Amino acid sequence: MNELRNLAGGDQRLIGDIIGDSFSDDPVNRWVFGGQEGMTAHYTSVAKKLYLPKGFGHVTQEGTGVAMWLPPGIKKDVPLWRSIDMAYSMIRHNGVGSIMRGLSVDYCLDQAKPLQPHYYLFAVGARQGCQGKGIGGELMRAGLERVDTDGMPAYLESSKEDNIEFYRHFGFDVLEKVVPAHDCPPLWLMWREAS
Repeated sequence: MNELRNLAGGDQRLIGDIIGDSFSDDPVNRWVFGGQEGMTAHYTSVAKKLYLPKGFGHVTQEGTGVAMWLPPGIKKDVPLWRSIDMAYSMIRHNGVGSIMRGLSVDYCLDQAKPLQPHYYLFAVGARQGCQGKGIGGELMRAGLERVDTDGMPAYLESSKEDNIEFYRHFGFDVLEKVVPAHDCPPLWLMWREAS
């Protein structure tokens, strides 16, 4: 069993590194960011500017896995005036087109997001060499404990078809399959009723 701790201020580099590694083979993230370096830089900034100050999550003590959530009522976007450096990073790592690809994904997901208040699972991941060892399951149970204590539903967007069964194991069902742009890989929008 892996020991978990709550995410804390200053964890952004660790979070970005884990998510960049764990999502390095993710079709949608590769389409937007091009590769692991761009993902790592982006998710480091997103963690610092949104998930650490407004969300919650858990990380393994060994730094092998992480999960980030937003509680009901918190929007997942970073205001434009706080995201100029993120746009620059995307351009630097994968060209101007990465911003357009990222915006198309964000717009599609924003339009499809359920209106009912819910907890939002932004990301759960284990480093490539640590996958299949139960880390993701432990991170999911830790986050869902808070969701269930509050008696709320939960929502996520899976960018890998192979992960759908993992999420189903925790009570999520597919609402819809979406394709944000003509050449973008699909995403599966998933919902878990309050328990």
